[in-house]
Amino acid sequence: MRLLVAYLTIGYPVPKLFLELLKGVESAGADVIELGIPPRFAKYDGPLIRRSYEHVKRLDVDYWALLKEARSATKLPIVVLAYLEEFEKVFRDFVRRLVDIGVDSLLLPDLLIDYVDSYEKYLEMAKDVGITLFTSPSMPDKLIERVSPLSKLFLYYGIRPATGIPIPVDPVALVKRVRPLTKNKLVVGFGLSLNEVADVLKAGADGIAVGSAIIQAVDNGGVEAGEKLVKELRGVIDGV
Repeated sequence: MRLLVAYLTIGYPVPKLFLELLKGVESAGADVIELGIPPRFAKYDGPLIRRSYEHVKRLDVDYWALLKEARSATKLPIVVLAYLEEFEKVFRDFVRRLVDIGVDSLLLPDLLIDYVDSYEKYLEMAKDVGITLFTSPSMPDKLIERVSPLSKLFLYYGIRPATGIPIPVDPVALVKRVRPLTKNKLVVGFGLSLNEVADVLKAGADGIAVGSAIIQAVDNGGVEAGEKLVKELRGVIDGV
């Protein structure tokens, strides 16, 4: 079965509606829930997700309490997205808290970019929760091939420099390049358009990740619009 990974910012648009959205995307066909903790500097996120971060910061959301509620609200695997830069000095405690809550994996978008020389250290420190690794076309093939078996739930492959920004790329060529490098499940994300979803799956991807589009849908039409988008994506995925 091909995977649909649904990204939500913890607490967005407000805590009550966030939990409704979480349950809604599960019922609409998501396989994995990716929950983003707002950082100080969201270097690899696009404008929509950055705006969602700033919004929940203004709400003074208790991320840990809400993460516990999210864990109770869904049986789907939960991957927490956080920047290592944000938690580097308290990383062991951060991992312990994730384990205590029952989070299934951790995704650090800056690990193999800003901490590539010490990524093995952090993989070891996070072994109790496990890291799902983020890779991109700018990374050497040898690095992607080397880290792929170490990635917990799947290998995340971001085809654009930031989320939700439609920079012209050839998604099919990028997927065909990386597919032979990994035996792990390959999930593709970062600015995928609806038209590109079927193309990357046919090219060899095992799933797609969507985040900015969900936030945009919620902004435009509320929780129901976010659920509708996920249901539509589920239909596209299952139709390939």
